Amino acid sequence: MEIHCNVTTLEAQTQINSTIFHLVKMASMCVSYTFNTLLSVPLLLVITRSPSLLRHTRFLLLTHLLLCDNLQQLLWTVKAVILRSREGIPLTQCLIFCAATQACSLVALFLSTALAVDRYVAVKWPLRYEFLMCPQRKRATVAAIWTLSAVLSSGSLCISLNTIQVNFPLPRCRPLILTPCLSGTSALVIYCTVGSAVVVPLCFLTILGCFCVLCWDMSAGLLCTKRACVTLTLQVAQTVLFSVPMVMDSYLIPGYLHSDALDIATTITYNLGVSLIPLVYGYRSRELQQRIRQAAVCHQA
Repeated sequence: MEIHCNVTTLEAQTQINSTIFHLVKMASMCVSYTFNTLLSVPLLLVITRSPSLLRHTRFLLLTHLLLCDNLQQLLWTVKAVILRSREGIPLTQCLIFCAATQACSLVALFLSTALAVDRYVAVKWPLRYEFLMCPQRKRATVAAIWTLSAVLSSGSLCISLNTIQVNFPLPRCRPLILTPCLSGTSALVIYCTVGSAVVVPLCFLTILGCFCVLCWDMSAGLLCTKRACVTLTLQVAQTVLFSVPMVMDSYLIPGYLHSDALDIATTITYNLGVSLIPLVYGYRSRELQQRIRQAAVCHQA
């Protein structure tokens, strides 16, 4: 059933002056995107120029994770610039941006889960690792992650376009601002709620389960070291931070709890996590540290 909204209903959900709100969002996104790009480029150059590194599953997944994070932040930056310049955005454009960023969030979440599983297999069955993580399976896993994320987000986008009818620019571009346009039994609400309630906990429990099992089986080994504890902490924190936009843009949280201030805080927190955590994985790798030093020496020579 098509549900129509009026501009007064949607504008009532804005608490901060639109000019200030969009300026803060644009500034934070530009800073975050620039910082993330500057730190990601050395890692991406080193990994992509070394076929031997790309043969390792963890570096292949890390490469896609960094590319995905940069793509998502680019989309958010472009959206922030459009909103800042126009003080509003058409419904179709907003829904497309939301679907694209949601797809990137899913990719990042799935890649983080795949990284945890890869480390679990490498430590648990080192002698069978090459067989279990053969090149065909690695490529199939990466392709499946991107494809599944695109399919899930496309389904949400199609339902949104067929359900919501708004004939005026939106003052904000976040899915929850459209809550008054939907009924509690809307197909979009059900689809997004079920998806978020299943995907996020499943990925989180998989990552946590991999490390807990390894801690149990190897209580006197690798996972008792400081380095392993840091890795576990980063994995859990990364999953939580990657889950933030999915949960905040879903209908698991009542619409009345959302606000402009919460939107800004969520965006900044998520961007800091996205910018730092995958990069810590890369720069903490001894192999990548060595390759970066070698590249620096060759460049100076």
